[in-house]
Amino acid sequence: MVAGRKGLSFDEGEELAVGYSIWRQHDFRMEGANGDLIKRWATLPFLLSRPALPRADDRFWRGGWPYEFGFEFCFKQGNDLDSLLRQSRSMVILLGLATAVMIFVISRAIFGDIGGLVSLGLFVCSPHMLAFGAIVSTEMSLCLTLLGSTWCVWRLLHGVTWGRIAASLAFVALLVLAKPTAVVILPITVVLIAARLLSSRPLKWCLGRRRDIASKWAQVGVFSGFILAHALVGWGAIWTHYEFRYRASSNPADSGIVFAQLPHPDPIDPRVSAFIDWSRRHHFLPEGFLHGVKWLLRHNDDRIAFLDGQWKIGGWRKFFLRAAWLKTSPVLLALVGLGLVGWAWASRRRDPPLAPAPLPGSPLSVPSLYEAIPWITLTAVVFGAAIPQNLNIGYRHILPIYPPLFVLAGASAIFWQKRLRILVATQMALLLWFAADSISVYPHYLSYFNPLAGGSSEGYKHLVDSSIDWGMNLPDLKRWLDQHNPSGREPVFLAYFGYDSPTYRHIVCRELPGFPDWSPTQAPYDLTPGFYAISATLLQSVYTDPLGPWSTIYENDYQTYLKYFAVYHAVARDPQRRSELAERYPPAALDLAYRSLEHLRFGRLCAWLRHRGKPVDSIGYGILIWRLTATDIQEALYGPPAEIDDTLIPQLKR
Repeated sequence: MVAGRKGLSFDEGEELAVGYSIWRQHDFRMEGANGDLIKRWATLPFLLSRPALPRADDRFWRGGWPYEFGFEFCFKQGNDLDSLLRQSRSMVILLGLATAVMIFVISRAIFGDIGGLVSLGLFVCSPHMLAFGAIVSTEMSLCLTLLGSTWCVWRLLHGVTWGRIAASLAFVALLVLAKPTAVVILPITVVLIAARLLSSRPLKWCLGRRRDIASKWAQVGVFSGFILAHALVGWGAIWTHYEFRYRASSNPADSGIVFAQLPHPDPIDPRVSAFIDWSRRHHFLPEGFLHGVKWLLRHNDDRIAFLDGQWKIGGWRKFFLRAAWLKTSPVLLALVGLGLVGWAWASRRRDPPLAPAPLPGSPLSVPSLYEAIPWITLTAVVFGAAIPQNLNIGYRHILPIYPPLFVLAGASAIFWQKRLRILVATQMALLLWFAADSISVYPHYLSYFNPLAGGSSEGYKHLVDSSIDWGMNLPDLKRWLDQHNPSGREPVFLAYFGYDSPTYRHIVCRELPGFPDWSPTQAPYDLTPGFYAISATLLQSVYTDPLGPWSTIYENDYQTYLKYFAVYHAVARDPQRRSELAERYPPAALDLAYRSLEHLRFGRLCAWLRHRGKPVDSIGYGILIWRLTATDIQEALYGPPAEIDDTLIPQLKR
């Protein structure tokens, strides 16, 4: 299975450690509000397997640093990481199965058996669903709960039964715990209510005496009551997760157990900040939840983004539209387009009296276009909420658009109902193409890019971070090295983006600057001929210093530090001169200077590689492999710079 082959993703360590800590230590200081549901759900098996947690005196736990705490949990406690991933990812697979069933049921209710199977087939073969259906992250839980909430609210707006009320309240409660993105259910609900009222259809009331409520004002009153009930249940769900306790710390008397604080927080909308402060004063929401919301809002605006060979602080409005164009299969877009056009055409066309009966499994009659409203609304609102956001780090933030698109693609079953054999054949061919396109990237589904983008092998030129490279490819890198570099015949240099551990994976290498860059200062070393394995995110100089394209400032700093580079190497090999130099310069200053040079050298190497052409190979399309010669290294480090681009400098200065 793919879930067992891939390594630890960037967020999984903290998700697992924080979730397990919530169960065992009842502490809510870390990563509150962001994925409360998946943290609880994915770590349920740990209550039986009982892996070891870092001790209560662990500095990262006491300091409230989730990623560092996650690294300690995964690699420093003697736990079997692969076993932890199997247990927790199996829980995510269950969420994926539930989403698949829901998509089938929704589509089947509208378009019949064939429509349900079309939608189900698209979900099962979708590289995005296959990727995030086997990763412990917030994405699949959000897809499930947002789809379920939209569906249940829509059904409740047309018929009031105890079952529908319970289902709607349950899904909204889970949605509130899935991710702060849950707020999109508010505009979705507003649009659905407006469409419902404009339709002038009576509301079927099935509680007690059955009746139809035709008055729009009476319906508005009923819907207002539902909104209040859902708000109260969502509020109660938050308090339930936080165990009805305001304080986040499990031991408030210990002043050394604190929240982590951002060194350079982004500004927050004054109205939101005022609400958070009011909630703190009146204990309206738990402290851990409020801190989590504030942390997210303060950590989003000034992050660097990469798109199509360009860098920008804060991102672009076009980012998610462009990312969707690059990573969505044209087959899906074609099926949705054909289905909607065919649906609209069939809705207006009247069949002759002696028209042949619909094919088995197709809808007996053409459903009303009214049934498309919730799924078009869900897609549009998620997109509309994402476009103005500055957090352009991952395509996964618009993943919830796919389940409603799969439902809408089920409209192509109408071709069967109308016996349009050419269009039926076209539909089948497109479905086979969709499946083949997904199989072609097995098992590296996260890195899927469509043919219009040049395929997955060209993806690193367009997007980085979790859109292609989320740190999960170290096990595959180990297998590649065992095959292509047995016994370590050639040196291996690794620049890794992620929270997995090359040491844990038994990868023998010289570690270049990475992210996070936790490695201690290394003794001076040369870049020599050998294999260079570089994560796509780091190749594009995102998150590492120097940031962005190679610039005049970076080149000047690099040339200045080169003077110290030669001295540093000479001193390292001559104990007497090292002693003399130590009297003039503190060792810490020399180490810092070398560290700066090491990063600049790596940045210059990446700039050269970006212009050198394709790598000799790639690991999961996320770790790129070059085999560099002495001539290559000489040209990259000491020849004319491969690029000079100062466009990002003014943004960095701001």
